[in-house]
Amino acid sequence: MLQSIRMDYSQSVLLYQDKPKYGFLMRLILIIPVILVGSSIYLWSTGDTFIGLTLLIEAFIIGLIFWFVLPREYQVYDNHLRIVLGGPFSVKIRFQNIEKVRTTSKLALTVNFATAITRTHVEIVIKKGMSIAITPADYESFVEKANQALSEWVSTSGWLESGRKTARDAKDF
Repeated sequence: MLQSIRMDYSQSVLLYQDKPKYGFLMRLILIIPVILVGSSIYLWSTGDTFIGLTLLIEAFIIGLIFWFVLPREYQVYDNHLRIVLGGPFSVKIRFQNIEKVRTTSKLALTVNFATAITRTHVEIVIKKGMSIAITPADYESFVEKANQALSEWVSTSGWLESGRKTARDAKDF
């Protein structure tokens, strides 16, 4: 269903990509490693080298976690959506697992790749499993392009909305 994979280059055609919208609170949270590095340097200069080194290691670990987990781009391909994370990692969501993509303001239990605390977000509704929440910079364009690619994929691949092959393709399946 969801595939977290190394960032190998897709054979699919990239149709649209958007950067995540980082909210004010997320930007404040991202300052934590910088504050830890500053505190580490101060403690090191005052002679408390053990605590200074400990804070430096904590800053490195927290920064690494932020770098690996926070989305860098949201991409629409001709047969899947991809959430590009830091480093070589990404989350690939195949169209056969997606029911629809919509902008919503309802609260629900989702896999959260949102980078801003907002009233509305884009929800990728999965057929079986939890939906995925994201916050691209341009909600309307992302939803439009994703649904356009999804509907074109459904019409050209022979898959019905239910995730089954059409009767025409069932004999070949």
